[in-house]
Amino acid sequence: MSISISDYPVHLQDGLKLNRGYLKSHGNQNEDQEVFHRDSLEVSQLSKNREMLMDKIKHTVLQSATSFSDTRAGILKEVREEKGQYGYSDVVNACGLSYARLYSEIEQRHENEQEQYYKADGTLLTMEEEIEWLDMQYEQEVAWQKSCARIAVQGQFFQGNIPEMPTKEMEELEDSFYQAKDAYMKLYRESRQTGKPLDMQNYMFGNSRMYEMLNRIRKFA
Repeated sequence: MSISISDYPVHLQDGLKLNRGYLKSHGNQNEDQEVFHRDSLEVSQLSKNREMLMDKIKHTVLQSATSFSDTRAGILKEVREEKGQYGYSDVVNACGLSYARLYSEIEQRHENEQEQYYKADGTLLTMEEEIEWLDMQYEQEVAWQKSCARIAVQGQFFQGNIPEMPTKEMEELEDSFYQAKDAYMKLYRESRQTGKPLDMQNYMFGNSRMYEMLNRIRKFA
């Protein structure tokens, strides 16, 4: 006995009949399996893509223009809560400590060479680039602090509260910020070896006369 399915002959043994319902059902099952398999692969790929995206987001570093000033402000807030107020010496120490803490975060982030970090635009971010950014933030902070101090000094000079412009003290103030940066970086490296926390110190950078003058002007302002 011979029949034709889609123009192809099919030979059946005598006594057997073609169960068209079975063939149709069997064909649908194969199609369903193929669709299920394809859908499973798509879901699996979507899951992998999502994991990759989440991992990249987790390893994306947003370099905020306020990161340094926010860190410094947080430290000075703690000093004010503890002492009731803070002076220019505390500001200098807070800037040095802020640099060391942010440097510590950068270094810890890049300790694992297998981990990669990215900029907001998706390009690779290196430790050298992060430190370069931190140095720039510190320079801007020093320039801003010096500018604020100079404006305050000029105001008091024009009002006759001080006899002359303390130009030398202004230069000493700028030097003090960079001395603080070096001192706290040294403290940070020592803390890594000893396991001690990196905390605010009462370092005196520059001479006391400079701080007395600046603190007195703050009271006038």
